[in-house]
Amino acid sequence: MKTIKIFIFSIVIIFFFGMGTYYYEIHMKKIEIKKEVEFKKGESVGEFLNKVGIEQNVFLKIYFRTSGISSEIKAGHYKLDSEYTISEFFNLLKEGRSEMIRVTIPEGFTVEQIKKLLISKGMISEEEFKKTLEEAKFPYMTPNNNFEGYFFPETYYFAVGSNPKLIIKTMLGEFLRKFPVENHGETKKDKQDFYEKLILASIIEREAVLDLEKPIIASVFYNRIKKGMRLESDATVNYIFGYEKKRIYYKDLRIESPYNTYRNHGLPPAPIGNPGSLAIEASLKPASTGYYFFVATYDGTNSHHFTKTYKEHVDYQKKNKNKPK
Repeated sequence: MKTIKIFIFSIVIIFFFGMGTYYYEIHMKKIEIKKEVEFKKGESVGEFLNKVGIEQNVFLKIYFRTSGISSEIKAGHYKLDSEYTISEFFNLLKEGRSEMIRVTIPEGFTVEQIKKLLISKGMISEEEFKKTLEEAKFPYMTPNNNFEGYFFPETYYFAVGSNPKLIIKTMLGEFLRKFPVENHGETKKDKQDFYEKLILASIIEREAVLDLEKPIIASVFYNRIKKGMRLESDATVNYIFGYEKKRIYYKDLRIESPYNTYRNHGLPPAPIGNPGSLAIEASLKPASTGYYFFVATYDGTNSHHFTKTYKEHVDYQKKNKNKPK
């Protein structure tokens, strides 16, 4: 009888010792991990742990079996630079807390500027960017594979090591989410009309500083087009120079280019940047005005003065150009 009691007592001791050791190994013991590793879709947990350097002991196997966490790990690129318990480490993988890169695309940025930004962050190469756009399937018009206008300005978060195709698809997909093709491009004519409005929206984006003025500036351009006047937008000329000029001079207005709206009637052949929602909405629904001209107010507010006649336009500039701000 005494032998049985000793045996049971020993089992209890071993059990609690094992439970204590298990708890320590999984929830208390810290492991220093300083590595950048990628957990690929379809990769086994064992292969991933070998890359990280975590020993697969009996306690880890019990943890896998009882928690089921091994099937919940999210693929991604992880930058590990701390001390973790086993449970902390796997919860991090379960939540997909991989290192993220924040990318903000400002309104009016060109495709070229966006490409350079992504390259500078090590997210894509020149060749990958070009190839991805060549292979992209997009429902709206992209003449000569020109995607200018469709990279939607927004702040995006991408895991380090994200596939270049995913990056481009996400940005173009955001445009489609905001402006679904079923709403604006059911027919070929619809797509052509929308593309022309997108071109004008890109000009509005570069000309307007204040959001409330965007529908008014849109009305000016529509009024000029309707009357057969040239748009005469400095922004279209600066696009030719890659927006590197801080100021456009009269000599710049003589440059030969289909984007020079001082020399050519109508719209340029493609957008001159990637407009945001408000500029596109302004182009789709312009204000109703009798204005044909606008100029900066010279008062430091970034606002514009709108006029109906050229004489009013010139008179305002003469009176206000040299006024102290």
